[in-house]
Amino acid sequence: MLTVGTFLPPAPDGGTAPPGAPGRAGKIPPRDHALLMELLRGLTGVEFLHGLDIRRSCVRNGRVYAGDVCLNDLDLYVWYARMARDPGGYTLEALRTLSLDVPVVPDPSRFATGLDKYRAHLTLSRAGLPVPDTLLFGPGDTEAAAPVLAEWGRALLKPRRGAYGQGVLLVEDFATLRDLAGYLDRTGAAPADRTFLLERVCSSGGPADWLGTTLVNGRLMYGYRKRGHRFTRLSADVWKVYDPTGTGGDADRCDVPAAHARLVRRAQQVLGLPLVGFDLIVSDGRPVIVDENTFPGLYPDLFAAAGRSLGRELFALVEGLVGEVREPPAPAFTPEPADRNRTALTRPGAGVPGAVRQ
Repeated sequence: MLTVGTFLPPAPDGGTAPPGAPGRAGKIPPRDHALLMELLRGLTGVEFLHGLDIRRSCVRNGRVYAGDVCLNDLDLYVWYARMARDPGGYTLEALRTLSLDVPVVPDPSRFATGLDKYRAHLTLSRAGLPVPDTLLFGPGDTEAAAPVLAEWGRALLKPRRGAYGQGVLLVEDFATLRDLAGYLDRTGAAPADRTFLLERVCSSGGPADWLGTTLVNGRLMYGYRKRGHRFTRLSADVWKVYDPTGTGGDADRCDVPAAHARLVRRAQQVLGLPLVGFDLIVSDGRPVIVDENTFPGLYPDLFAAAGRSLGRELFALVEGLVGEVREPPAPAFTPEPADRNRTALTRPGAGVPGAVRQ
């Protein structure tokens, strides 16, 4: 019998939830969440402990506890929830610690890379995938950006861990960049990691060239376009998607050209995230990834229009993970006797407040 812990809270369903409550963390639409839980109940040979909130855990001597459950004693931990995006935050640190002993999905290190616009672009670029040129510099080294900005002509100043287009600014001269960086640094509003990210502006035909995609379990679910009011103009020929409330939506399903589909499938493999989205534009006749989304658009109406079910796709993901834990790939080396005789971890016998044992 395998023991699998999860933190897969549903998204709010029109009601209100107090700050910090699981409902505030949820991203999975309620109906899909209900279907997922129903399907998981039918999975034999597995005991699920749901509601193990990694955000409210503690780490004692390298072991992660949610209530009286030691997560290090699980066979698998699956999570998908909102978290603080600040570097060095507790949730990612707890997940990283847990992953030293237990398979954690999504992998926290890969998830952290996806959250970070600089590292995500760098990872895809190193794999040969088209992304905009970037420049990273510290607040005390603004002068280092001057020759690059002069070469580019203009650039986007982006929060490394931003979302919904919030905080993305167009910079068209070095004086503006210098003064803006200085202002942010001296007012204490500079990024927590003390770095600034510039992204070269890619030429495009405007909002008509923008395409969003959502992938689950390595499969492209659908493409979509944001409606016109979700775009805001930064200059005569530069636009950005902008959602000041962070509610998402206002998207219509669209076909994904073959070149775009090949690109996002390859990008998903490179980042190694089971749920991910990519925003693309067409620049100089080819698709370019301009944003990586660790929390992609999970729109029930678009899943229905594509003839897919998010609940079933997520079940297939968990079912596959359980299968991998049951029959892991053969090792590439012959383990030493000490490794072969290693004893199994002791399973906890008690539940945790808020957790659901099945």
